[in-house]
Amino acid sequence: MKPRSLLHLAVLLGTVACAQKADTDADADAEAGGLDPLGDEDGDGYSNGEEADANSDPLDASDVPYIGGWRKGDCRDDVAPTGDGVGQVAGDFALLDQFGETVHLHDFCDRTVMLEFSGFT
Repeated sequence: MKPRSLLHLAVLLGTVACAQKADTDADADAEAGGLDPLGDEDGDGYSNGEEADANSDPLDASDVPYIGGWRKGDCRDDVAPTGDGVGQVAGDFALLDQFGETVHLHDFCDRTVMLEFSGFT
């Protein structure tokens, strides 16, 4: 099983509720926007089906699945920051994960995320 946290523990940011995308043809497969799930429309090396499963855009070569296996939240483009206090929604920012890949906080909009901050000398 792959880890599901962006970093380690310390500051808890509340879960942001979001609506899930509907399976428009009721076949419970990865919706690839009507594209061939085995094709690669944007030429990024991921099939349209892989991108749909990871909730990345099969028509945008810069929007690819995370190497760590994290599925991007359906609500990532709809998150409205409310502040930095407990129970508020933080603004989006990006950090490197353990794979050296840049991940965005708002891509985890449908989960609770805990972050650890520490100083290095």
